[in-house]
Amino acid sequence: MLKAIRNSLVLLALLYIVLGVVLILFPATSLNLACLLIGAVTLLYGVVRIFGYTRAGEGEASRLELAFGIVLAALGVFLLVCPQLLVSLIPIALGAYLLVDSFSAIKRSLEWKSLGFSRWWVSFLVALVLALFGLVMILRPFTLVANLVVFIGVGFLFDGVFTLVQLIVNERAFRN
Repeated sequence: MLKAIRNSLVLLALLYIVLGVVLILFPATSLNLACLLIGAVTLLYGVVRIFGYTRAGEGEASRLELAFGIVLAALGVFLLVCPQLLVSLIPIALGAYLLVDSFSAIKRSLEWKSLGFSRWWVSFLVALVLALFGLVMILRPFTLVANLVVFIGVGFLFDGVFTLVQLIVNERAFRN
């Protein structure tokens, strides 16, 4: 039993190491493959919903099933044709949020200045940096996401190596 757990942990650690190396070396390709996989699954689920409609027959619930299936199938095809869209939407949404939030923080820091707070400028500078990050996320979303993929790859690599080292150290400790 313990040997099976150990073997599972070794296999999982090796998979994490391989996944980490792939994400580090090929971030753009990894993103495209993930988007294509999401698009394929969405398309498949849409087709399943459409077939569900053809089997169910007439009725209000089945029309909703058909509409939902068509929308999912179209979205799946769109994601297969334009995989970069999915990747770019997340940073754009987060960038817009950061930008709006930073404008609120700039306004707040200027209010603090008018109230006589001596360190209002610290909040102001932080808000400006956040606004800059927000703009970068909106204007360069794919570059940002590709760098994030590399960072995630480093995390997987570190986790896999750490797990293997921990297993080796534990085995040596139990032998003695």
